[in-house]
Amino acid sequence: MHIAMVHRDLHQRTRGGICTVYRALAAAVASRGHQITLITQETPDPVTVTGAQVVALPRTEDLAAHRAAVADLLWRIEPDVIDCSTWEAELLTYLTQHQTGRAPVLVRGEFSARTLGAPALAEDERELLRHADRVIAVSHYAARDLRDAYDIPAPTVVHNGIDHTRFHPGPAHSPASGVQVSLNDNGELTDPKPISALLESGRSVPPFTPDPHGRIRLVWVGKITPMKGWDLLEQIAFRLHGIATITAVLGHSAAFCPVTYNASHLTVLHDLDDSDMPALFRSADWLLSTSRWEGFGLAIAEAIACGTPAFLPETLGVAPELLATGGGRTYRDADDLARLVTAQSPPSAVLPRHFDWDLNADTTLDNYRQLLQE
Repeated sequence: MHIAMVHRDLHQRTRGGICTVYRALAAAVASRGHQITLITQETPDPVTVTGAQVVALPRTEDLAAHRAAVADLLWRIEPDVIDCSTWEAELLTYLTQHQTGRAPVLVRGEFSARTLGAPALAEDERELLRHADRVIAVSHYAARDLRDAYDIPAPTVVHNGIDHTRFHPGPAHSPASGVQVSLNDNGELTDPKPISALLESGRSVPPFTPDPHGRIRLVWVGKITPMKGWDLLEQIAFRLHGIATITAVLGHSAAFCPVTYNASHLTVLHDLDDSDMPALFRSADWLLSTSRWEGFGLAIAEAIACGTPAFLPETLGVAPELLATGGGRTYRDADDLARLVTAQSPPSAVLPRHFDWDLNADTTLDNYRQLLQE
Protein backbone atom coordinates (compact mmCIF):
# COMPACT_ATOMS: atom_id res chain seq x y z
CA MET A 1 0.00 0.00 0.00
CA HIS A 2 1.29 3.48 -0.89
CA ILE A 3 0.27 5.98 1.81
CA ALA A 4 0.76 9.74 1.62
CA MET A 5 0.86 11.62 4.94
CA VAL A 6 0.47 15.38 4.71
CA HIS A 7 1.53 17.95 7.30
CA ARG A 8 3.34 21.13 6.35
CA ASP A 9 5.30 21.49 9.60
CA LEU A 10 7.42 18.36 9.79
CA HIS A 11 10.89 18.96 11.23
CA GLN A 12 13.63 16.68 12.49
CA ARG A 13 13.63 18.45 15.85
CA THR A 14 10.14 18.02 17.25
CA ARG A 15 7.94 21.11 16.96
CA GLY A 16 4.51 20.22 18.23
CA GLY A 17 2.36 17.16 18.65
CA ILE A 18 1.17 16.75 15.05
CA CYS A 19 4.78 16.71 13.84
CA THR A 20 5.54 13.92 16.31
CA VAL A 21 2.38 12.02 15.32
CA TYR A 22 3.28 11.81 11.63
CA ARG A 23 6.94 11.08 12.20
CA ALA A 24 6.12 8.22 14.57
CA LEU A 25 3.20 6.89 12.53
CA ALA A 26 5.20 6.96 9.29
CA ALA A 27 8.03 4.95 10.87
CA ALA A 28 5.63 2.40 12.38
CA VAL A 29 3.67 1.87 9.16
CA ALA A 30 6.82 1.75 6.99
CA SER A 31 8.24 -0.95 9.27
CA ARG A 32 5.22 -3.09 8.32
CA GLY A 33 6.27 -3.04 4.65
CA HIS A 34 4.19 -0.18 3.27
CA GLN A 35 5.38 2.66 1.03
CA ILE A 36 5.21 6.04 2.78
CA THR A 37 5.48 9.51 1.25
CA LEU A 38 5.59 12.38 3.76
CA ILE A 39 4.53 15.69 2.22
CA THR A 40 5.63 18.81 4.05
CA GLN A 41 7.25 22.21 3.44
CA GLU A 42 10.91 23.19 3.27
CA THR A 43 12.56 23.65 6.67
CA PRO A 44 16.06 24.43 7.99
CA ASP A 45 15.71 21.18 9.97
CA PRO A 46 14.70 18.58 7.32
CA VAL A 47 12.90 15.53 8.62
CA THR A 48 14.12 11.99 7.91
CA VAL A 49 12.10 8.87 8.67
CA THR A 50 13.52 5.39 8.09
CA GLY A 51 11.66 3.69 5.25
CA ALA A 52 9.79 6.83 4.15
CA GLN A 53 10.27 9.28 1.30
CA VAL A 54 10.00 12.97 2.23
CA VAL A 55 8.83 15.57 -0.30
CA ALA A 56 9.32 19.18 0.82
CA LEU A 57 7.25 21.79 -1.02
CA PRO A 58 8.33 25.46 -1.09
CA ARG A 59 7.53 27.16 2.22
CA THR A 60 4.69 29.63 2.08
CA GLU A 61 2.13 31.12 4.47
CA ASP A 62 -0.37 31.36 1.59
CA LEU A 63 -2.63 28.42 2.46
CA ALA A 64 -4.47 28.51 -0.88
CA ALA A 65 -1.18 28.21 -2.76
CA HIS A 66 0.03 25.44 -0.46
CA ARG A 67 -3.21 23.48 -0.79
CA ALA A 68 -2.99 23.74 -4.59
CA ALA A 69 0.64 22.52 -4.54
CA VAL A 70 -0.33 19.56 -2.33
CA ALA A 71 -3.17 18.66 -4.70
CA ASP A 72 -0.89 18.82 -7.76
CA LEU A 73 1.69 16.59 -6.07
CA LEU A 74 -0.90 14.03 -4.99
CA TRP A 75 -2.30 13.75 -8.52
CA ARG A 76 1.25 13.09 -9.76
CA ILE A 77 2.31 10.46 -7.22
CA GLU A 78 -1.10 8.68 -7.05
CA PRO A 79 -1.04 7.19 -3.53
CA ASP A 80 -3.55 4.52 -2.52
CA VAL A 81 -4.60 6.36 0.66
CA ILE A 82 -3.96 9.84 2.06
CA ASP A 83 -3.76 10.80 5.75
CA CYS A 84 -3.85 14.41 6.96
CA SER A 85 -4.71 16.38 10.09
CA THR A 86 -7.62 18.77 10.45
CA TRP A 87 -5.29 21.69 11.14
CA GLU A 88 -5.18 24.20 8.24
CA ALA A 89 -7.23 21.88 5.99
CA GLU A 90 -4.25 21.10 3.75
CA LEU A 91 -6.21 18.61 1.60
CA LEU A 92 -9.22 20.85 1.00
CA THR A 93 -8.28 21.66 -2.61
CA TYR A 94 -7.54 18.01 -3.41
CA LEU A 95 -10.88 16.89 -1.96
CA THR A 96 -12.97 19.52 -3.74
CA GLN A 97 -11.12 19.56 -7.10
CA HIS A 98 -12.45 16.25 -8.36
CA GLN A 99 -15.02 13.92 -6.86
CA THR A 100 -13.87 10.89 -8.87
CA GLY A 101 -10.50 9.32 -9.52
CA ARG A 102 -8.85 10.52 -6.34
CA ALA A 103 -7.46 8.46 -3.46
CA PRO A 104 -9.55 8.01 -0.31
CA VAL A 105 -8.71 10.53 2.42
CA LEU A 106 -8.57 9.89 6.17
CA VAL A 107 -8.59 13.03 8.33
CA ARG A 108 -7.03 12.81 11.79
CA GLY A 109 -8.74 15.31 14.06
CA GLU A 110 -7.54 17.23 17.10
CA PHE A 111 -9.81 19.76 18.79
CA SER A 112 -11.50 22.20 16.42
CA ALA A 113 -10.32 25.54 15.09
CA ARG A 114 -13.73 26.86 16.19
CA THR A 115 -12.91 26.04 19.83
CA LEU A 116 -9.51 27.68 19.39
CA GLY A 117 -11.21 30.87 18.19
CA ALA A 118 -9.95 30.79 14.58
CA PRO A 119 -13.15 31.32 12.52
CA ALA A 120 -11.48 31.50 9.09
CA LEU A 121 -9.70 28.19 9.67
CA ALA A 122 -12.88 26.74 11.15
CA GLU A 123 -14.86 27.23 7.94
CA ASP A 124 -12.19 25.43 5.91
CA GLU A 125 -11.95 22.73 8.56
CA ARG A 126 -15.70 22.14 8.40
CA GLU A 127 -15.51 21.70 4.62
CA LEU A 128 -12.55 19.34 4.93
CA LEU A 129 -14.39 17.12 7.40
CA ARG A 130 -17.54 17.03 5.28
CA HIS A 131 -15.64 15.98 2.16
CA ALA A 132 -13.29 13.47 3.86
CA ASP A 133 -13.92 9.77 3.36
CA ARG A 134 -13.25 9.02 7.02
CA VAL A 135 -12.60 11.09 10.14
CA ILE A 136 -10.87 9.77 13.24
CA ALA A 137 -10.00 11.65 16.43
CA VAL A 138 -6.89 11.46 18.63
CA SER A 139 -8.91 11.44 21.88
CA HIS A 140 -12.48 11.15 23.12
CA TYR A 141 -12.38 14.85 23.96
CA ALA A 142 -11.33 15.71 20.38
CA ALA A 143 -14.11 13.50 18.99
CA ARG A 144 -16.75 15.28 21.09
CA ASP A 145 -15.36 18.71 20.24
CA LEU A 146 -15.37 18.07 16.47
CA ARG A 147 -18.89 16.64 16.66
CA ASP A 148 -20.24 19.63 18.56
CA ALA A 149 -18.32 22.29 16.61
CA TYR A 150 -19.21 21.08 13.13
CA ASP A 151 -22.38 19.05 13.57
CA ILE A 152 -20.85 15.83 12.27
CA PRO A 153 -21.12 12.27 13.61
CA ALA A 154 -18.65 11.68 16.43
CA PRO A 155 -15.42 10.36 14.85
CA THR A 156 -13.90 7.02 15.82
CA VAL A 157 -11.14 7.47 18.39
CA VAL A 158 -7.62 6.27 17.58
CA HIS A 159 -5.43 7.47 20.43
CA ASN A 160 -1.99 8.86 19.68
CA GLY A 161 0.95 6.89 21.02
CA ILE A 162 4.15 7.30 22.96
CA ASP A 163 7.61 6.06 21.98
CA HIS A 164 7.99 3.62 24.88
CA THR A 165 11.58 2.83 23.89
CA ARG A 166 12.47 6.38 25.03
CA PHE A 167 9.73 7.46 27.42
CA HIS A 168 9.73 5.12 30.40
CA PRO A 169 10.81 5.30 34.05
CA GLY A 170 14.56 5.29 34.58
CA PRO A 171 17.55 7.37 35.66
CA ALA A 172 18.00 10.92 34.43
CA HIS A 173 21.15 12.06 32.66
CA SER A 174 22.60 15.50 32.07
CA PRO A 175 21.43 17.01 28.76
CA ALA A 176 23.84 17.30 25.86
CA SER A 177 21.68 19.83 24.01
CA GLY A 178 19.62 22.94 24.56
CA VAL A 179 20.17 26.44 25.88
CA GLN A 180 18.94 28.44 28.85
CA VAL A 181 17.54 31.77 27.64
CA SER A 182 15.96 34.99 28.82
CA LEU A 183 12.83 36.59 27.32
CA ASN A 184 12.31 40.21 26.38
CA ASP A 185 8.94 42.02 26.52
CA ASN A 186 8.06 40.72 23.04
CA GLY A 187 8.67 37.10 24.01
CA GLU A 188 11.86 36.92 21.95
CA LEU A 189 14.66 34.66 23.19
CA THR A 190 17.83 36.43 24.33
CA ASP A 191 21.16 35.64 25.99
CA PRO A 192 21.37 31.90 25.16
CA LYS A 193 23.72 29.82 27.32
CA PRO A 194 24.34 26.10 26.62
CA ILE A 195 22.78 23.97 29.37
CA SER A 196 25.68 21.51 29.31
CA ALA A 197 28.22 24.31 29.87
CA LEU A 198 26.19 25.73 32.78
CA LEU A 199 26.03 22.31 34.44
CA GLU A 200 29.75 21.71 33.94
CA SER A 201 30.52 25.05 35.62
CA GLY A 202 28.47 24.02 38.66
CA ARG A 203 25.54 26.34 37.96
CA SER A 204 22.05 25.28 39.07
CA VAL A 205 19.79 24.47 36.12
CA PRO A 206 16.39 23.19 37.21
CA PRO A 207 15.08 20.58 36.97
CA PHE A 208 18.41 18.86 36.19
CA THR A 209 19.95 19.89 39.51
CA PRO A 210 18.37 19.62 42.98
CA ASP A 211 16.99 22.88 44.29
CA PRO A 212 19.24 24.22 47.10
CA HIS A 213 16.12 25.24 49.03
CA GLY A 214 14.43 21.88 48.62
CA ARG A 215 11.58 23.24 46.51
CA ILE A 216 9.42 21.00 44.31
CA ARG A 217 10.61 20.95 40.69
CA LEU A 218 7.89 21.56 38.07
CA VAL A 219 8.39 21.36 34.29
CA TRP A 220 6.15 23.08 31.73
CA VAL A 221 6.39 22.37 27.96
CA GLY A 222 4.72 24.57 25.36
CA LYS A 223 4.64 27.86 23.48
CA ILE A 224 3.81 31.46 24.39
CA THR A 225 0.18 31.15 23.30
CA PRO A 226 -3.29 31.40 24.88
CA MET A 227 -3.87 27.72 24.01
CA LYS A 228 -0.93 26.65 26.17
CA GLY A 229 -1.92 29.15 28.87
CA TRP A 230 1.28 31.18 29.02
CA ASP A 231 -0.57 33.94 30.90
CA LEU A 232 -1.73 31.38 33.48
CA LEU A 233 1.82 30.04 33.77
CA GLU A 234 3.11 33.51 34.68
CA GLN A 235 0.41 33.85 37.36
CA ILE A 236 1.26 30.42 38.79
CA ALA A 237 5.01 31.14 38.74
CA PHE A 238 4.39 34.28 40.81
CA ARG A 239 2.12 32.43 43.26
CA LEU A 240 4.46 29.44 43.69
CA HIS A 241 7.67 31.44 44.07
CA GLY A 242 9.32 30.11 47.21
CA ILE A 243 7.32 26.87 47.00
CA ALA A 244 8.44 25.40 43.68
CA THR A 245 10.88 25.96 40.83
CA ILE A 246 9.26 26.08 37.40
CA THR A 247 11.18 25.30 34.23
CA ALA A 248 9.50 26.23 30.92
CA VAL A 249 10.70 24.38 27.80
CA LEU A 250 9.67 26.51 24.84
CA GLY A 251 8.78 25.23 21.40
CA HIS A 252 9.40 27.06 18.13
CA SER A 253 6.79 29.78 17.76
CA ALA A 254 6.38 33.52 17.92
CA ALA A 255 4.81 34.87 21.10
CA PHE A 256 1.03 35.29 20.93
CA CYS A 257 0.61 36.37 24.58
CA PRO A 258 1.93 39.39 26.47
CA VAL A 259 5.16 38.48 28.30
CA THR A 260 5.90 39.78 31.80
CA TYR A 261 8.66 37.28 32.38
CA ASN A 262 10.55 37.28 35.69
CA ALA A 263 13.78 35.29 35.68
CA SER A 264 13.57 34.68 39.44
CA HIS A 265 10.17 32.99 39.00
CA LEU A 266 10.76 31.01 35.83
CA THR A 267 13.70 29.23 34.16
CA VAL A 268 13.36 29.07 30.36
CA LEU A 269 15.02 26.38 28.24
CA HIS A 270 14.98 26.03 24.47
CA ASP A 271 16.04 23.64 21.71
CA LEU A 272 16.42 20.47 23.76
CA ASP A 273 16.99 17.52 21.47
CA ASP A 274 14.41 14.73 21.45
CA SER A 275 16.97 12.45 23.09
CA ASP A 276 17.15 14.74 26.14
CA MET A 277 13.40 15.04 26.73
CA PRO A 278 13.07 11.82 28.81
CA ALA A 279 15.80 13.08 31.16
CA LEU A 280 13.95 16.38 31.50
CA PHE A 281 10.75 14.63 32.58
CA ARG A 282 12.53 12.17 34.90
CA SER A 283 14.38 15.01 36.63
CA ALA A 284 11.15 16.80 37.53
CA ASP A 285 8.85 16.04 40.44
CA TRP A 286 5.75 16.99 38.43
CA LEU A 287 4.83 18.08 34.93
CA LEU A 288 2.74 21.25 35.04
CA SER A 289 0.17 22.02 32.33
CA THR A 290 -1.71 25.30 32.05
CA SER A 291 -3.31 24.46 28.70
CA ARG A 292 -6.79 25.68 27.93
CA TRP A 293 -7.17 23.03 25.21
CA GLU A 294 -5.26 19.94 24.12
CA GLY A 295 -6.46 17.52 21.47
CA PHE A 296 -4.25 14.86 23.02
CA GLY A 297 -1.48 16.36 25.18
CA LEU A 298 1.70 14.70 23.91
CA ALA A 299 4.16 16.20 26.42
CA ILE A 300 1.79 15.32 29.26
CA ALA A 301 1.59 11.71 28.09
CA GLU A 302 5.37 11.47 27.62
CA ALA A 303 6.01 12.75 31.15
CA ILE A 304 3.52 10.30 32.67
CA ALA A 305 5.12 7.47 30.66
CA CYS A 306 8.42 8.42 32.35
CA GLY A 307 6.76 7.97 35.74
CA THR A 308 6.45 11.73 36.36
CA PRO A 309 2.94 12.73 37.49
CA ALA A 310 1.13 15.69 35.97
CA PHE A 311 -0.80 18.64 37.38
CA LEU A 312 -3.55 19.41 34.86
CA PRO A 313 -6.23 22.13 34.90
CA GLU A 314 -9.56 20.60 35.90
CA THR A 315 -11.12 22.32 32.86
CA LEU A 316 -8.78 20.54 30.40
CA GLY A 317 -11.08 18.32 28.36
CA VAL A 318 -8.58 15.53 27.79
CA ALA A 319 -7.47 15.34 31.45
CA PRO A 320 -9.68 12.36 32.41
CA GLU A 321 -8.20 10.26 29.59
CA LEU A 322 -4.59 11.10 30.44
CA LEU A 323 -5.07 10.54 34.19
CA ALA A 324 -7.29 7.47 33.89
CA THR A 325 -4.73 5.11 35.47
CA GLY A 326 -3.33 7.44 38.11
CA GLY A 327 -1.12 9.83 36.18
CA GLY A 328 -1.49 12.83 38.48
CA ARG A 329 -3.99 15.40 39.77
CA THR A 330 -6.17 18.22 38.49
CA TYR A 331 -6.21 21.70 40.04
CA ARG A 332 -8.68 24.61 40.01
CA ASP A 333 -6.41 27.66 40.14
CA ALA A 334 -3.02 28.90 41.38
CA ASP A 335 -4.07 28.79 45.04
CA ASP A 336 -5.36 25.24 44.73
CA LEU A 337 -2.12 24.23 42.98
CA ALA A 338 -0.04 25.79 45.78
CA ARG A 339 -1.98 23.70 48.30
CA LEU A 340 -1.50 20.51 46.30
CA VAL A 341 2.23 21.08 45.75
CA THR A 342 2.88 21.43 49.47
CA ALA A 343 0.39 18.83 50.69
CA GLN A 344 1.18 15.82 48.53
CA SER A 345 4.32 13.86 47.68
CA PRO A 346 4.57 13.07 43.96
CA PRO A 347 2.99 9.66 43.24
CA SER A 348 4.38 7.16 40.75
CA ALA A 349 2.53 7.90 37.52
CA VAL A 350 1.20 5.30 35.08
CA LEU A 351 0.06 6.02 31.51
CA PRO A 352 -2.94 4.11 30.07
CA ARG A 353 -1.66 1.23 27.92
CA HIS A 354 -3.60 2.20 24.79
CA PHE A 355 -1.32 5.21 24.19
CA ASP A 356 0.96 3.11 22.01
CA TRP A 357 2.29 3.67 18.47
CA ASP A 358 2.15 -0.01 17.51
CA LEU A 359 -1.53 -0.13 18.44
CA ASN A 360 -2.10 3.18 16.66
CA ALA A 361 -0.38 1.91 13.50
CA ASP A 362 -2.34 -1.35 13.43
CA THR A 363 -5.65 0.45 13.95
CA THR A 364 -4.74 3.08 11.35
CA LEU A 365 -3.89 0.38 8.79
CA ASP A 366 -7.26 -1.28 9.45
CA ASN A 367 -8.91 2.05 8.65
CA TYR A 368 -6.90 2.40 5.43
CA ARG A 369 -7.89 -1.12 4.32
CA GLN A 370 -11.56 -0.44 5.04
CA LEU A 371 -11.38 2.75 2.95
CA LEU A 372 -9.88 0.84 0.02
CA GLN A 373 -12.54 -1.85 0.26
CA GLU A 374 -15.25 0.80 0.28
